[in-house]
Amino acid sequence: MTSTNTSVIARLLLPDDANPAGNVHGGTTLKLMEEAGMIAATRYMSSSDAAKQSNGNCYAALIRFEHMAFHEPIYVGEVASCTAEIVFTSERSILVEVVVTADNITKGKVRVTNTGWLWYVALTPSAVGPDGEKKDWSVVPVLPMTVPDGGAARKKYDMAKAKYEKRKSSTTNSGEKDDSTKLEMDDEFETFKKQSAASNDGGGRSPAESEQVLCQMVLPGDCGADKVAFGGFVMKLMDNAAGCSAWRHCRTNVVTVSISDMDFVSWVGLGDLCTVRSKVVFASSKSMEIEIVASTASASSGEEDKVVAKALYTFVSLGSDGKVLSVPKLRLESDADMRNAYLGKQRYEVAKRARLAGSKKAVSK
Repeated sequence: MTSTNTSVIARLLLPDDANPAGNVHGGTTLKLMEEAGMIAATRYMSSSDAAKQSNGNCYAALIRFEHMAFHEPIYVGEVASCTAEIVFTSERSILVEVVVTADNITKGKVRVTNTGWLWYVALTPSAVGPDGEKKDWSVVPVLPMTVPDGGAARKKYDMAKAKYEKRKSSTTNSGEKDDSTKLEMDDEFETFKKQSAASNDGGGRSPAESEQVLCQMVLPGDCGADKVAFGGFVMKLMDNAAGCSAWRHCRTNVVTVSISDMDFVSWVGLGDLCTVRSKVVFASSKSMEIEIVASTASASSGEEDKVVAKALYTFVSLGSDGKVLSVPKLRLESDADMRNAYLGKQRYEVAKRARLAGSKKAVSK
């Protein structure tokens, strides 16, 4: 029996879910995680005043994927279980932690494969058409959760609250100079440009060589009852595009290892044409950071190329033995390439320091 703050879904993984190497496609896992998160957040909202006032027409919509880590691959024939738990609420958002486990049902072994934090908002229709169709969806207040008394739940709550307050503060102060302006004033960036130019021997592959564009029409099966596409549909399409870009850069089997800062800035509706553009923007010796932007064109509104989501995916290249391979050097050919690579390098070094700090902390215990 699960609490009202927790939802669990499970599914047997089939050959249709696999990538060429035989393990389950990252996009499939993302879609399952978002489905579990959406169910947990919508169930949570079902007891709120907003849901009662809208006669139960209250749905949760994904607005941000805080972070997602692929710890281990999932294989065909295993059962993937997604446990989604509400860990924090603000006035207008719900944070859901999703943990994925893979169950080898023939050997009786279960392991954690993925973890992620997903932010949702609650939507209700503010108008109903003559045919009964709900429209003009708007964000409504969220029912505050009971603050945990202590233990692991309280630690998660406090961590989530701190992240929320930090992001809220940075959004409020976002009217300052953008990244490109700051870079022009950064001596380290100037050094980076000189070093990149000096090491450019014509080898490797450029970001332009990894560019990928995927388009897909949003169909009824991709949407909920509100005719808004599931966040998992968009994430899977973005993962597909990122995987193609990673393959173009490496020409080997590639897999997703993490996602950072995926933001949904608008909704994707039924009948929209969703276009995803991706390219490699940074490469270390054994990983690639891929920038993905999703946009839509809508026949109903007449809008063209409206950005709906942005994200950074990290991929690695795998050999036939499943071990991580070195990736080709990223050849920087323009100022934009330089800026993107420098920012990617900074993010990579921050993440590396965090991993090392975590390892030292674990050892000290």
